[in-house]
Amino acid sequence: MQTNCASINCSHPIGCRYGFRREGSLWELTFQGQTASFKHELGALYAAYLLLEPRKAVHGVALALKARERLGQPAGPDEVAQQRQMGLEDAASVRGLWRRQRELERVLEERLEIEPVKAEALRELEEITEFLRKSPWRSRGGAERCVRAVTAAIKRLHAHLAGAVDAEGNPHPALRAFARHLYEHLLVPSGRGGRYARGWAAATYPGCFTYEPPKGVKWSADFGVRGAECGGVLPQ
Repeated sequence: MQTNCASINCSHPIGCRYGFRREGSLWELTFQGQTASFKHELGALYAAYLLLEPRKAVHGVALALKARERLGQPAGPDEVAQQRQMGLEDAASVRGLWRRQRELERVLEERLEIEPVKAEALRELEEITEFLRKSPWRSRGGAERCVRAVTAAIKRLHAHLAGAVDAEGNPHPALRAFARHLYEHLLVPSGRGGRYARGWAAATYPGCFTYEPPKGVKWSADFGVRGAECGGVLPQ
């Protein structure tokens, strides 16, 4: 991976040491007071979500869906193809049906609701239940396929960052340091750091990912925040 800018002292904002956000086709990184940018890839989107939601076990399916929902820019052709292979369109539809299922159940439980409304709710609920019964996302296969794809995307990002060079072809200090950070504090705690790496998320919550930052590290997606450490959320 050849970066679009060399590592420099952070100047936006003053004092912000950890920032990660997407600007069009590029990701802007501030890591330990140095900045760099690199081309967008799907693994960066997953990593960004986890960096901004530390110490939480997030299942791979939820990670793929939530990260995509927060993406402000439209997905490119390659990203759309990856999401289709993961079955995310079906997963998103199923999640919407689960929500509707709960709404209809509440209608049926409401004692004051009139019978025609309850009858229509029961008819729709039966249709949704039958659809969900036949959905591949009812089995573990769809979820496991999605988890494998998310894992591959994050590991691909790590490999690109670990081999990043600057404009002169020298190892890029900021991006390679960030790669080590992702390995030690995201891949290893998630149980995906190698044959001998084990994490509490993998042992306790199968299929989940987590980011366990060292003390004093707090990430921001808003470079306009001032402070020794910056906090924020992904751009909507």
